[in-house]
Amino acid sequence: MKLSALWKPLLAPALGIILFPGCSLDDPVPPTAPALWQEVTLDLMDGDSRMMAVDFNGGYGMAMAVTAPAKAGAEHRFFRLRPDGSWLQDDLEPLPGGMVAMDLALDTTGKPVLAGYQMPGLPSIVFDLRGPQPVATEQASYGMLTVAGEGTFMVAGGRSNGGGLWTSAGPGQWNFDILPLTRTNDSGFRDIDIRDGRAVACGYDDGADTLKVILTRTSATDWEKIPAGGPSTATYLCVAQTGAGTLFVGGMVGAGGSAPRAFLSQRAADGSWADLILPDAEGLHGVMDILIAADGSIYLACMGEGDQTRANLIHAGPTGVFPEITPFPGGLLQVDQAADGSIYAVGFRRNPVDGATRGVMLVKSP
Repeated sequence: MKLSALWKPLLAPALGIILFPGCSLDDPVPPTAPALWQEVTLDLMDGDSRMMAVDFNGGYGMAMAVTAPAKAGAEHRFFRLRPDGSWLQDDLEPLPGGMVAMDLALDTTGKPVLAGYQMPGLPSIVFDLRGPQPVATEQASYGMLTVAGEGTFMVAGGRSNGGGLWTSAGPGQWNFDILPLTRTNDSGFRDIDIRDGRAVACGYDDGADTLKVILTRTSATDWEKIPAGGPSTATYLCVAQTGAGTLFVGGMVGAGGSAPRAFLSQRAADGSWADLILPDAEGLHGVMDILIAADGSIYLACMGEGDQTRANLIHAGPTGVFPEITPFPGGLLQVDQAADGSIYAVGFRRNPVDGATRGVMLVKSP
């Protein structure tokens, strides 16, 4: 999904076998007392806004809202999670002029790294606030979309000729990585997940033997390809991994067409792929983010393309696959879990009358 597009009933047996042994998916049973999702009250700015990102590291949590980008950039608002579970606005160091942040990641002390692009011209930028002084790292490529981290090992990804992945092993230190791609084609990375010292990144390479790309590395190794799977016409939008080596990739089939549908594919540790069946995949349109929760269940933040997209949240657990919320006009962009077990999802609501958008954060307490 281009930067402009980002702004503008059973699981297949493979998932049951790997994640939820012993459960019957023929007749799923909802939880007897499901936890209720509630909307978090936030002090958002005026004008069209979206909650773009939420991230947790240990007891720290941060969320980010962004207004509609203009020539001079966009207005940002950041919120910190308090010990009592409330969110308070946090004033960060001023962002570089014209920066539009698309994603954030926290280190173990709660300090953030922001990834995005600059107006005009859309060059890529990473704004690193982990050190004693903020460091802005730029490159003349078309925008960073994602950043993830674990300790000092952080990776940011975006779009450029030959793909854009930058790796950091310390505050303010970012390397432009050499990738096992053609480097002569329009390539990009939509999402990154880091777990147990291993990073995986998903994206596309328009001129390669496959449009779908998955790369992996550790802090001590180079990037290498993982054979791609999933539907043949899929667009990868998100990726997540388990500690046991299972990989999940989600996104959209038929992006840009008249009938896009969501997909979720699973790669087992032995390298075999399975396409998983989602409830109402056409209505979901696309999977934007994947959370593998502490209990092993999976949450999917969903939205589609265009002005008619609807926000949805899907939960796959031992008793089956269920929508967690009533869909509403808008979209959900990210989902993550706090240290106390609460699940948060962020995105936006769209006013069906005038098309205006307003950032939204939802929470389900444990």
